[in-house]
Amino acid sequence: MDSLNRFAPFVVLIALFVVLQAALIGLDCRKGPAAVAEAFAKDYYYLDTDMQEWLCAGEGESGDPVRTFLNRKSDEAAQRGFDINYLRHMFTHIHTETLSQDSESAVVHLTGTTRVAINPVFMVVGKLFRIGNDYPVDVTIELVKENGRWRVCNAPLGLQS
Repeated sequence: MDSLNRFAPFVVLIALFVVLQAALIGLDCRKGPAAVAEAFAKDYYYLDTDMQEWLCAGEGESGDPVRTFLNRKSDEAAQRGFDINYLRHMFTHIHTETLSQDSESAVVHLTGTTRVAINPVFMVVGKLFRIGNDYPVDVTIELVKENGRWRVCNAPLGLQS
């Protein structure tokens, strides 16, 4: 009986973790169009390959637009004598506004500012000591609902293969 009392807190903790994880996964799947547009924009400006998960299924038919975009950015960085990481930007301020939405499509207007973020520490230090520039972002992103989830479509932000 004593050993059962000793393991009870761990069993309760594991059960709580499983229930909480399932609830968070369920909430994540129900992201609205503004949240999806924001997540895509963050990945896009940070040059993260995860932006592919936010794109419509048909966006990759004429090739892999994300790989093409990242190769183009890598070539641009190399011409300037840098690694691609030097072209990364992170949002310091971001604001989304859903301009129109129906059951199958939405248009989201995204504004904000980014800073160069070779790594996140560089961006924070630059902001604290007022080193570097803020770059304004003002874009409109079209989204379509596919299989119950919002996806970014129509070559967003010039992302073309």
